[in-house]
Amino acid sequence: MKIYSVAWGWTPTPEDMPEGDSLMRIADSVKALGFDGIDFLATRESLDEFFTDERISALRLHCEGLSLPVGGVAFQSDDWNNPCPEATKAQLDYFAKCARLAAGLGARNVSCILPRPFGARPTRRNASPSEKIGNHLPADYNYKLDWARFTDTIGKACDIAAGEGVNAVLECFPGSICATPEAMTRAVSDIDRLNFGIQLDTAHLMNQRIDIETAIFMLGGTVIKHVHFKDSDGMTRQNLPAGWGLVDYRAVLSALKAVGYTGNASIEVEFTDDPARYMKEGLRHIRECLI
Repeated sequence: MKIYSVAWGWTPTPEDMPEGDSLMRIADSVKALGFDGIDFLATRESLDEFFTDERISALRLHCEGLSLPVGGVAFQSDDWNNPCPEATKAQLDYFAKCARLAAGLGARNVSCILPRPFGARPTRRNASPSEKIGNHLPADYNYKLDWARFTDTIGKACDIAAGEGVNAVLECFPGSICATPEAMTRAVSDIDRLNFGIQLDTAHLMNQRIDIETAIFMLGGTVIKHVHFKDSDGMTRQNLPAGWGLVDYRAVLSALKAVGYTGNASIEVEFTDDPARYMKEGLRHIRECLI
């Protein structure tokens, strides 16, 4: 298994707009630590203002010169279940830009950030321990319609991705419309595209107290298209380097091998003051577990 690094873990805020040669400098740092590859992130803003054909070509050539392949691009836009037709069209138009970006970088996957049920007003981030947690759905919320909108739009994104020769994969956050392995399995069945799958994130499952090994066996090695190795203590720290939390990565790696997973994995650590230190720690732990 090849171990990649996520480029967005090297910025103070993952959604930061890239500028100049910032992504190339990040690639240099990733290579210096001994990673096998790199993943990048795209927002609507960066797709409009940064990722020109010239910059895409230059970034690909730079990574190829480092022998650092690009595994995927995370699409930071979660408007997948908006009932407004104009919003859905805009989402798919931006997804098409991201799919072209991924193809231009030689990447395999576009990772889709998933929304909450439409109309949710979730508890604020970093709430105090005494603050109640909920999605606070409107009284007229209709799950069946929401799910149908979500899967229909993702299916259309898969068709767009297929035209670029890439996969559309879901990163299933806690609290999202597709957060559990049962929901992921249903999405696979309902969307029914060969280039569709799941990007498994170990911290997202740990934070829901979902057994990661069982989820891997439920999904199988073909449905899982990519894996994020991010750790969590399951309580207060939900964004830790692999090995610093509760995830048993030897067991995770064993389960991935058992189901015939042949893809790669990325170390993901975000919102840190010392990305080189924590990325290095995560890489060291996973490579120890691979022995």
